[in-house]
Amino acid sequence: MSVNTTTNVQASGREADPTASQAPRGDAALQRIAELEQERDAYLDHLRRERADFENYRRRTTKERMNALDRGAQQLAADLLHVVDMFNTALSAADQRPDDPLAKGVQMVHDELLRVLRDAGLEEVPGVGSDFDPAYHEALETVPADTALDTPRVVEVLRPGYQFKGRVLRPAAVTVAKWEEPERD
Repeated sequence: MSVNTTTNVQASGREADPTASQAPRGDAALQRIAELEQERDAYLDHLRRERADFENYRRRTTKERMNALDRGAQQLAADLLHVVDMFNTALSAADQRPDDPLAKGVQMVHDELLRVLRDAGLEEVPGVGSDFDPAYHEALETVPADTALDTPRVVEVLRPGYQFKGRVLRPAAVTVAKWEEPERD
C-alpha cells in the first residue's frame, strides 16, 4: 500500500482547495463588517446630533431663565418707583431741617434703596441739559429757549424717569425749551 503525500484527494476524487471553503465565509464576514461599520457610523451621527440638540436646548433654557429673572427684577424695580418718589418727597420736606436725625435716616434709606436698584440695573433717564427724546421724556410744558437750539432741550425735570437694563420703565416728566425764530416785520 502506498501513501500519496503529494496531493490531497477527497473521497470524491477531486483535489481539495484549502481556501475554497473559506471564500464564501470570508465574503460574508467582510459584508457583515461593512454593515456593522455603517451601523456604527449611523449611531455616531445620531449621537452627535442628539448632543448638539441638547446643547441648543441647554443654551435656550438658560437664556429663557435669565430673561424671566430680568422680567421679574424689572417688575420689582417698576413697583418700587412709587416708593422712590415718596422718599424724594420726604427728602424735599427734610431739606428745611438738615440737622434733623430723622431727615438723615430717611436720606440714608433712600440712598441705600437707590444703590440696590442701580446694582440690579436701574438707571435714571438723562435730565436737565439733555436733548428731548420722546422715548425717554414726556414733555409736560414747553418754554421758549433763550438761545438758538437745533433740537428741543430739557430744562427742568418734574418727575424723574427710569430705565431698567436699557428698557424705559417710566419716562421723565419734563419741561422742554424750544427755539422759536423771532417774527420779522
